[in-house]
Amino acid sequence: MGELSPLVVCARYAMKKCLLALSALFSFITYDALGDESHLRGFEVMIRPSYGGAYSDSPVRYESSPLVKVYADLGSLLKGTESPYGSGFVGQAFIGQRFHPLVGGGLRGGFRTVSAPSTLADGSTDLERSAWDAGFYARIYPVALFPKIRKHIDPWIGLSVEYMRDMQWLRRTVATSAGTTVNADFMYDHHAVAVPIGLGVDYRVHPMISIGPSFEYSIVSAIDACVRETAAGYKTIKYCTNESPGSEIIRANSYGVWSIGIDLRFTL
Repeated sequence: MGELSPLVVCARYAMKKCLLALSALFSFITYDALGDESHLRGFEVMIRPSYGGAYSDSPVRYESSPLVKVYADLGSLLKGTESPYGSGFVGQAFIGQRFHPLVGGGLRGGFRTVSAPSTLADGSTDLERSAWDAGFYARIYPVALFPKIRKHIDPWIGLSVEYMRDMQWLRRTVATSAGTTVNADFMYDHHAVAVPIGLGVDYRVHPMISIGPSFEYSIVSAIDACVRETAAGYKTIKYCTNESPGSEIIRANSYGVWSIGIDLRFTL
């Protein structure tokens, strides 16, 4: 029997290598005994302590109106001449269902605080700001169909829709119509719809426990806002964005919120 030509030998060798490569790829993307769907479906709980913040100025602002004459000093925060806020603690919790190894969803809620100076240039004191939110989330796990990867890491991409309330408090001395001064308490109340977009890489330390870093950015679209002023012995004054047309002096600004945190996720 004659020897095979070099061309035939090369062809057989190439086909063998191709078949081996296809076999390896097939075993990588199909479920096997080592990478089954255990804890990739079912009830899901995640807590996310993180650090983050929003813009440093107030999202509630004064806006001049041709029908309203304002004689009082509105303060630097409402006029937008000071930006005193820094970053702070952000805490979030998620409760839902992982319907499929690739997809999960459910309810979410959170709380955010900021750092702030004790006084402002206009004499305002006791400055505080915090926010809370609640809504729905959906999450995609893009490598869930690859058992040899998901055994160790379970990255995700999330999209949420929620209601967010952002509140500020301060105390300032203001003039009265009688020519005296009084200590007044102010509250700036901001309401919005937020759309958080997040991504994280969770490491599976146990079949049903994952932990890892994540980043989230929320697009906060303003709905309305109010400013409330109260002082002992005086009637409460309240201005809102939904006053009659032409008489609004309060504007609600949209803004963004960012956070970097650690996820602790349980899939039961």
